[in-house]
Amino acid sequence: MRSSIHRHLKQLMVDGLRDCALIVVGIDGKVMSWNAGAKDLLGHDEADMVGQPFSSIVLPKAPDPAGPLPSLAIAHANGRHEEICRRTHRNGAAIEVREVVIPLRDPEQDLLAFGVMMQSSGPPRDAGEKPAVDAGSSAAARPLSLLTRKVTKLLVVDDDDTIRTIAEHMLQDLGYEVLAASSGAEALDILARDKSIDLLFTDVVMPGMDGGELAERARLMRPELKILFTSGYFEHALIKKGTISRNADLLVKPYQGNTLAMKIETMLAKDGNDPGELS
Repeated sequence: MRSSIHRHLKQLMVDGLRDCALIVVGIDGKVMSWNAGAKDLLGHDEADMVGQPFSSIVLPKAPDPAGPLPSLAIAHANGRHEEICRRTHRNGAAIEVREVVIPLRDPEQDLLAFGVMMQSSGPPRDAGEKPAVDAGSSAAARPLSLLTRKVTKLLVVDDDDTIRTIAEHMLQDLGYEVLAASSGAEALDILARDKSIDLLFTDVVMPGMDGGELAERARLMRPELKILFTSGYFEHALIKKGTISRNADLLVKPYQGNTLAMKIETMLAKDGNDPGELS
């Protein structure tokens, strides 16, 4: 039952994340899934892209549209590939994107497919136009406080690899320094070693140590640490269960990048230690 709910929440997160393209590409190079964010970024409907070669949106056009892409091969060999590149919008315009490719493997480590995450890193332009450099554009996209103070360090905790990776890249794009952990125990180990972490961003429902217990133990180590919870469950359900308190800071999944940015900035702007109770 819990695994079924977890899969449903994960799918809601993927479907609802409209400011981030999430694409699954088969080992044959063809698109297997295409979320709403991919449609918003690239203009193609999922029905039009599933079963089509992923290379059809690559510039320049590959000589063999069905052939393997270097980015997939590099990710397969290295476990990850990240680059700023150009992809083709449905209207023919070239879009500059930040693209991350990771291999998706089963428990036996056999390759099943590739996960591709894209976010726009510039405005659409004609295919032959060179990218323009705007010295103010990257600064304007970041929270104002990041332009006037030291870079803030965040720790992201989620047992789901896909959701954790998405959160990492959202926060990195906002200008934060980001560390990540896949469990409460790993997070506590990082907190014990790194005293410069300003905020803990943790999923609530996790196997073993849940987010509530992690927060309590983290506060014993770092009373001043700011803590933001996230969950696919609504706040009243988590409060009723006793996992978090009524005045805890919570961001419900799925969330947008601008919502995450505003929530974190609001918390960091609070004077002094105002963490709220955990239980």
